Amino acid sequence: MAEQKKAPLMRKEEDYVKALEGFITPTDQVALLLDYDGTLAPLTEELSVMPKDTEINIKKLAANEKIFMCIFSGRELTEIKNHLKLPNVTYAGNHGLEVEYPSGKKFKIEMPEELLEKHNKLVAELKEKVVCSGAWVEDKKISVTYHYKGVNDKLKAKLIESAKGLIQSHGFQLIETPYALEGKPRVNWDKGEGAKMILEKQFDADWAKNLKIVYCGDDTTDEDAMKMLSGIGKTFRVSELPNLKTYANFQIKTVEEVGWLLKAIQANYEKKKN
Repeated sequence: MAEQKKAPLMRKEEDYVKALEGFITPTDQVALLLDYDGTLAPLTEELSVMPKDTEINIKKLAANEKIFMCIFSGRELTEIKNHLKLPNVTYAGNHGLEVEYPSGKKFKIEMPEELLEKHNKLVAELKEKVVCSGAWVEDKKISVTYHYKGVNDKLKAKLIESAKGLIQSHGFQLIETPYALEGKPRVNWDKGEGAKMILEKQFDADWAKNLKIVYCGDDTTDEDAMKMLSGIGKTFRVSELPNLKTYANFQIKTVEEVGWLLKAIQANYEKKKN
């Protein structure tokens, strides 16, 4: 049974090379599953751009026929797809509730109408009552996150308590993280289920035996996918927290350093050409 624990912190480029050493061979089909906001690019209210090194290596990896790349976002599928405009990439919006493959094939999981109504009411009430002084609401469609990192200390405690009360009053599970509160619906769907379904539809039921999988994400929602991939793939959690407990194999401190992971994967293929 997988357990959350403190993972080794990646400190320099060489650490990524060592972490992947012997994991990917020239004949392997690789599934590269990546979160966007807070992983490939800084987390902001509006979609932000990737660091230049990350963008360069993402484009190289997306063009590699041995790599199946899927980019996840809590935003609408069309929003992330139109922002990136990358060919040969599978896009998973709303944490995998809606997916589009490079072939144009799509699928969408419909959430119960009652749950969507509860979600929308919670988002509206949070925006109305506790968004001020730098606090903001991230609508993830199947969950919601209230960010308060930029709020001054005088207001912070009051806003946090109000937001907690709203999340719980709407029947959502409350998850407390540094600088944010998350409200998750009590349903049997998460990013782990989304990742599993995407891989099964692209490959087959035996995907775990036939693929080398690398997953990288920064969010509590990514932990579900990391748990599902325990013992199967290499997983990386992006977080600056010094005492982070995670299902991931490794911890990456910043968005910029995710570029080192992508570079290490790409270098593996460039070596093979030489």
